[in-house]
Amino acid sequence: MIGRSLVMPVWQVALVLNLTFAVGLGLGYAGWGRRAEALDREFDAARAQVERLERERAACGPGARAGEQQWEGRGVVRAIYPQLLVITHEEIRGLLPARTTSFRAASPTLREWIRIGDPIRFSLRGTLVDDAAVVAVERW
Repeated sequence: MIGRSLVMPVWQVALVLNLTFAVGLGLGYAGWGRRAEALDREFDAARAQVERLERERAACGPGARAGEQQWEGRGVVRAIYPQLLVITHEEIRGLLPARTTSFRAASPTLREWIRIGDPIRFSLRGTLVDDAAVVAVERW
């Protein structure tokens, strides 16, 4: 009698497990929805930045690339978009402190070699920080 009262019937165990699964699934779905909205906002802001830079470059004329420089950096890929790479990077000497930055990809083929979460070495080329584009990527 005592041992029987401590054991839950099978249907109660199944009910508790199903409720736990449903609550976990609901919380995960809600969390992913918030993250997806944040990524959409980040992507829209980065796309607006790319469009602004392209307009500025077109307004500068053909001699605008005269002061082009190149920088090297190391970091971790956080997001990959059609025209942008979001990278959490160490300090890039002479350009940026350590932070997460979205960079324009100079070539669509750069995205083929990396995945989100990959630690990478990368090269940037441009005249200004807003105009710098990733021109080379290497996993390390």
